[in-house]
Amino acid sequence: MRIRTKARVDRKHDSSSYTYIVSSVAGYAKVAPLARKVKAGDAVAIERAARMMTAAVHEVVPPSGHAVLVPIPNRTGRAGYTKTLAEKISEATGLPVVDALASNAHTPLYDIKKENLSPETLPLHFYMIRSIPADRVPILIDNVLDTGHTARAAYEAMNRNDTRMAVLGDTHKFKLNSWHTEHYPLITNDMATKKKEKVEQQATPPKEAEAPKEKNAATKAEKPQKTLAENYTWLKEKHPDAVLLFRTGDFYTALNSDAAKVGETLGITVTKPKNKTEGNLSAAFPHHALDTYLPRLIRAGLRVAIVDQLEKKQTVDRNKRQGVKEMVTPASQKAKAEKVEAIGKEVNTPKDALDGKQEMEQQEKQPRPPQMVTVNGGKVSHAHAFQSNTHPENWYFVAQIDGKQLHPMKMEAADVEAYQKKETTVEALMQRYYPTKLAKQVSVEEYKAANRLSDGRTIDKMTVYKENDEQRADYGKYKLYAQVGDQRMSRVMSVADQNAFFDRVTTPALLVERNFGEHLHLASAYAAYQLPAGIKVSDIRVAKDNQDGKWKISAAVGDSGRTEKKALSFDDGYSLFQSRTATREQLAAKYLGEDIRMMASRKQGVSQGMKI
Repeated sequence: MRIRTKARVDRKHDSSSYTYIVSSVAGYAKVAPLARKVKAGDAVAIERAARMMTAAVHEVVPPSGHAVLVPIPNRTGRAGYTKTLAEKISEATGLPVVDALASNAHTPLYDIKKENLSPETLPLHFYMIRSIPADRVPILIDNVLDTGHTARAAYEAMNRNDTRMAVLGDTHKFKLNSWHTEHYPLITNDMATKKKEKVEQQATPPKEAEAPKEKNAATKAEKPQKTLAENYTWLKEKHPDAVLLFRTGDFYTALNSDAAKVGETLGITVTKPKNKTEGNLSAAFPHHALDTYLPRLIRAGLRVAIVDQLEKKQTVDRNKRQGVKEMVTPASQKAKAEKVEAIGKEVNTPKDALDGKQEMEQQEKQPRPPQMVTVNGGKVSHAHAFQSNTHPENWYFVAQIDGKQLHPMKMEAADVEAYQKKETTVEALMQRYYPTKLAKQVSVEEYKAANRLSDGRTIDKMTVYKENDEQRADYGKYKLYAQVGDQRMSRVMSVADQNAFFDRVTTPALLVERNFGEHLHLASAYAAYQLPAGIKVSDIRVAKDNQDGKWKISAAVGDSGRTEKKALSFDDGYSLFQSRTATREQLAAKYLGEDIRMMASRKQGVSQGMKI
């Protein structure tokens, strides 16, 4: 499927003077499956999305080219998959990534919309955690632009009228009073429109069924849901001596007198809600902090009741949507600890003891131990192989080092077979597919000092850059540039050299010698060329051809005859005759090695045939 990229602009906003410049790859209907995989953190999907979004990012980059990529935080408050997506785009564009935004932990917008509520009811508090240079234009990175609620919050937090945005897909759900259609036109996407009409037709019930539906709606309207304060009063009557902790989205909240106790014990802020339905006093903390704060409340002698949202099937009364999930007391915590300790001593563990053990393990949430530790101290975890969903014949190996996921590497068939038979190890696969990640890093001091070639000459300048001339065949590729005296050289870098440079496991001298050694006529560049062992090679001739005037090399291979003549390059000829840093044997191995092996194998085959 070929997808075009189109940039769209909204010049004004009701509540601000920001200029909205947003680039999108396609309508959401075309990229929905990929967008969902990106949100789930699928490495292959993120890689593909990054390649598609590269062109979209280029459209919003200012003419100066000075820009940074800023990933949008998710519901946890920090950037997750969007940061990985931005890093992949950075590899293709060369633009740096600045994780500059954070937000409050909040309920996912998907859940808000699923309850037929407006995203405007969810307050998003975005704030800056890192500064961005004034001469760099920030480009927000996200996978989907839906209602624009998150985008507007991010724009406001950036507080810069030059902020721009690039997304994978967009929808039709922009609010007209926020994103003006005269400046930001809604997308005309036939695929999305037809799909929407089809779904609406299928979901429309027959007219005779409308009456019961209206009756149910009226019944539901007659019995409204209890507010948080009302639920607190109702449950407090049943548990007057307990501190009630209500699960509200991604937070646990205590109200009124319980809020005062929680605030004093934990040292957290107690506020007065503006809405009376939320109580007179309120104290809240993130749900993931329950394992930390609950023991502190228990040690203070408090009896705590955990109040979670109940499923509809669990609800007896329609007005009662919350119930006490667990009652925790100092005595119960002590008993639970003793129970878990006893579990570790028993061989035949009963089922209830296992449940207690699993519960404690979940509460502790111990980090996964690393599968190996590199020579640089990096902890390798989650290293595994996986099969491609789009191309089942392909397998990829991926790993994480210190929590950062590496780029997936396509596996060889032999390695896949060994992995499936458990005949290989993580260390072996890491050494094969991420060798530079395991190699010892060169210190900064050693790196700066290692600028002298093996023949004593000094490297005046060396740098790695990405070719930005669109007219060149190597556009967009990383290139190595070096200057030694009056010689200036550049060439496209191999993947191995790129990894070695960026992981800093090599030195400038080694990089220059490996890539330009023959051009610089270094003896070290020819040391790797060796004639095939066990094959008699003699009478290596280097002579000028009378027909074209080029210097050519040939050699006699035992009784098999002489190889064809191969033309020498200028650099190799200079190394042989002038600098004398290359030998005839080394050049024969370089130019004639394959021919020598083929002639020797044919001779051996004929000989064996005659013996039979």
